[in-house]
Amino acid sequence: MYPDYYKQLGVRRLINAAGTLTSLGGSRLRPEAAQAMATAADCFVDLAELHQKAGELISRWLHVEAACVTAGAAAALMQSAAACMVGDDPGMSARLPERPARYKIIIQCVHRGPFERNLQLPGAELVQCGDMIHTHPYDLECAIDEATAAVAFFMQGAMLDASLSLDEVITIAHRKGVPVIVDAAAELPPRHHLWSLAQRGADLVIFSGGKDIRGPQSSGLIVGKSKLVHAARFHAAPNEYTPGRVAKASKEQVIGFLAALEAYLAEDEAARFEEWERNCNWLENALSRLPGLRVSRFSPTQPGIQPPIIPRLEIRIAETNKLTVADVVNELRQGDSPVIVHASSQAFWINFHTLEHAEVEIIASRLSEILKG
Repeated sequence: MYPDYYKQLGVRRLINAAGTLTSLGGSRLRPEAAQAMATAADCFVDLAELHQKAGELISRWLHVEAACVTAGAAAALMQSAAACMVGDDPGMSARLPERPARYKIIIQCVHRGPFERNLQLPGAELVQCGDMIHTHPYDLECAIDEATAAVAFFMQGAMLDASLSLDEVITIAHRKGVPVIVDAAAELPPRHHLWSLAQRGADLVIFSGGKDIRGPQSSGLIVGKSKLVHAARFHAAPNEYTPGRVAKASKEQVIGFLAALEAYLAEDEAARFEEWERNCNWLENALSRLPGLRVSRFSPTQPGIQPPIIPRLEIRIAETNKLTVADVVNELRQGDSPVIVHASSQAFWINFHTLEHAEVEIIASRLSEILKG
């Protein structure tokens, strides 16, 4: 038995009712992945060969042209940008982040956010098209010029009416001879996104390995067109003379991700949704009996904690209650079983993505105690 380092360090175990957030550890590592990582750690391999063979196997599983395992989705964005800018040319790569001939990446205004910075790491310049009200096809067409390396498409931005659709972006970009990078890091489920987005024509599609797939938290995946995926793989460790040298996907991460992905593809997705619905219904019924709460189903229509398909409850505090939302959320974070939720000033939300039923029961009990004072 290994020591309980969380206990030794005084780090509390949380009940994650917010979603597969990196700040909370993503998700629970699958036992198959943990065992595979332990086995992989006890030997040496040629890392380049491992990455090549792993990518070939994943591409067969997903029926895509090519795939590569990365050191997380953020690293995958950086690698994808570099691949579109300079391909796998060692000389040009060594000069990054100096600007090559193709250095611009187009992004719709409503797709902008903190993760875009990863595209800039190899030296790309982001060029915005459209505004918060509309993005017209001609906005994208006019933004693309001879210095454009790629168009970036963040899947959560597509939830907004002002966004061009992915199919529109692919059509326009390809007509101009420009590849499309799709950030779908947290867009699982549905599971078919692993192959359907690439099959629709996206050149590079990025996923987190440590969210719904439940692989190593610091793993990620790129799927898409062979030439660009292979170039993206070039911009990572153990290759030198590339900004991607910092993006090291170790042998343990690669093997752990493979084990997790294989289990994920074999899983009964419908059964998972049924379990989430059961937990959601159970908690809704339990909380509806508590005075001072207004509980309802919630389906996000704005970008936020992805994916929006996961069942959630919205909880509001009645005006007659002396407690505020902030009071309740703060109380939930206290004690030996802190409950973490996503909240605003008017409401908080229970996301069932990572919750086990025993934790759902604890949430009901904690809320009952808090409201009774």
